[in-house]
Amino acid sequence: MEDKEKNHLQEENLQTDAPSSEGENEIPMSAAMRVLQAKGEDLKNEHESQYTGKKVSWLENFWYQHKWHAGLIGFAVVIAAVLLWQIVTYVKPDVYIMYTGPVAFIGSRYTDLEEAVTQVMDDYNGDGEKAISFADNTYLTEEQIAQKQEEAKAQNEEYIPDYGGLKASYSRFQTEMTAAKHMLCMLDPALYEQIRDMDGFMPLSEIFGEELPDCAADAYGIRLGDTAFYKNYPGVQVMPADTIIAVRSKEAPGIADNDKKLQQLDHHAELLRAIATFVPDE
Repeated sequence: MEDKEKNHLQEENLQTDAPSSEGENEIPMSAAMRVLQAKGEDLKNEHESQYTGKKVSWLENFWYQHKWHAGLIGFAVVIAAVLLWQIVTYVKPDVYIMYTGPVAFIGSRYTDLEEAVTQVMDDYNGDGEKAISFADNTYLTEEQIAQKQEEAKAQNEEYIPDYGGLKASYSRFQTEMTAAKHMLCMLDPALYEQIRDMDGFMPLSEIFGEELPDCAADAYGIRLGDTAFYKNYPGVQVMPADTIIAVRSKEAPGIADNDKKLQQLDHHAELLRAIATFVPDE
């Protein structure tokens, strides 16, 4: 009898200590949750925090659920607005100019040159604005490198040329000359002679007739330093006086047999004529 009573008591103790099946997987509530439950608030409301009971706005809930989508859409809208603004405010260039020589167009040098050129040119495309597209390559010949080294030596300094950069610049120059975009060229004499000897420039007689201007360097280009335009505009004087200006040939690749390009070429010839015959106001 005693053994049966002991077994019965042990079974009752085990039943008392064992967790109920209903609460076996429950997570204990925090003190805050008990307070909220006691107040009778609906803890299953999708717009209510399960941790603090703080009511969240529709906007906060939307941002939590869709913040990545909203961020991507907002970014796309900003990009589209910038592109639209650029399209609306874009001014199509009247002429395309390329410079290759020892000068680097840094700081305000480009804007100063653009201001000078637009003073003597016309609105060739008739859109009510005068604008230029300008490409520049800084390139030094071996003679110019030697001169810079001598000047640096006189100042107890050392000039080390960037041959890699000069090689890349010369490659860009060659690429530009095989393209048909930049039709007015401002070049170092050595580079000008290379293209001239390949019949790459329009004869000045096609621009001025039989009587060439005093600033003509030869039958194809004008010497910039010999023009009143150069002497009157400080923004142009950043380039060496021996810079040669010439217009691409009508037979150049990409221009020949292209009516649109030939019409644009006429505009560049007009600009060359304007630079060569410029007379400052007294």
